[in-house]
Amino acid sequence: MLLWHYELNTPMGLMRAAFDGRGRLLELVLEGFDPRQTSPLPPREQREAKRFLDRQVEAYLAGTLRTFTVPLDPQGKPTELRIWDTVRTIPYGQTRRPADLAAWLGLDEDVIVMACVANPIVLLIPAHRVILPGEGPLPKALRDLESGLGWRKP
Repeated sequence: MLLWHYELNTPMGLMRAAFDGRGRLLELVLEGFDPRQTSPLPPREQREAKRFLDRQVEAYLAGTLRTFTVPLDPQGKPTELRIWDTVRTIPYGQTRRPADLAAWLGLDEDVIVMACVANPIVLLIPAHRVILPGEGPLPKALRDLESGLGWRKP
């Protein structure tokens, strides 16, 4: 499968996005661009998909977007996909504990935690709305943003 990789310069820092040939987002991670994954000049549809993602991430971090509409195609095991779909239903500004999701889905709490940690599309699959043990400062900063405190880089 041919993937198109992009670097996004956001208030959160450098992010790397990967789209499939149909313009669906497969990965969005907080790390710099990997020059080994560069692609030839993408077709116009791909460039438009990247610009659409740029606008949505910018609006989210500005506090003016609550629901992302970028088409997603996360790659994972069936159980992870089920968990990520459930995480996407957590309303903006609300949180859940892994135990809540485990009870809802009939899964072990550790499975929920591992799926949230393995989330390939940060922000758009809002695993920051699941309060994980030992999490870093970024999920808290995103929850603060969603509670109306605005974006403050951790």
